[in-house]
Amino acid sequence: MAKNNVGKKPISQEEYTTNKVLAVFSVCLLGVLVLMILERLLGYSNTWKTGVLVTRVLLGVGIVGAAAGIIMLGQEHAGKRSSVRRIVCGRNMLIASIVAIVFLTAINYYGTMPIKAMYVVLPVLAVYYLVYHSYAPEFFLIAVDTGVGVAAMLVIHRALVSANHTWMSTVAVAGTAVLALIQIAVTASLRRKKGKFTFRGSKIDTRFSKNAYLMLTITPIVMVALTAVVVLAASHVMIALGAAAAYLFITAVYYTVKLM
Repeated sequence: MAKNNVGKKPISQEEYTTNKVLAVFSVCLLGVLVLMILERLLGYSNTWKTGVLVTRVLLGVGIVGAAAGIIMLGQEHAGKRSSVRRIVCGRNMLIASIVAIVFLTAINYYGTMPIKAMYVVLPVLAVYYLVYHSYAPEFFLIAVDTGVGVAAMLVIHRALVSANHTWMSTVAVAGTAVLALIQIAVTASLRRKKGKFTFRGSKIDTRFSKNAYLMLTITPIVMVALTAVVVLAASHVMIALGAAAAYLFITAVYYTVKLM
């Protein structure tokens, strides 16, 4: 029987994007499971040494992964290896390894304290990745704005209830306000240029919808206003967080309907 010489059909962009999102969710789920194991090992005196050993071994694996990612990037830039529509490529390997190194270094120095925050960070990263690939570009920025606002509110509330870290509330408010002003200025500039700009000699089209500029102007203002509420009345932090969540939910429904 003659061999089939027809080459394998290349993967489509849609299938590649779906595989990337699935891979990110799988890695984040694996990360949460690893964190649960580390928390259990480090949380008891009779298994603490084992937990420290496992943490350092995983940290070493992360460093090796980062080195492998750098080597793969070099090969890809030299044309010895293709990264087109490949999930396992230098950039992805390097990013995943750096995230693992940061998390494991924090656990190695501070113990189980940062793990609870990581339980939130990993799923949030996965959801942001899904939003980035599935929704309109401006909704991803709206989600980022809301995330920054929520983080600032939590930092402000934490700082105000602690007598030793009140300065953090000032830094959080100032940082949120500065980021809001930058976004409003950039949005106004993009609106004048009809969403197009040049970066490193390449023309880039943001592909924003008609309402994008209005939403990208309103959202940072709303987040700054909510952070100001937390500063003035720290006891109302849950109301401010609920308002931010409601704002994001309403915009999510709007952009989900637009996808249909």
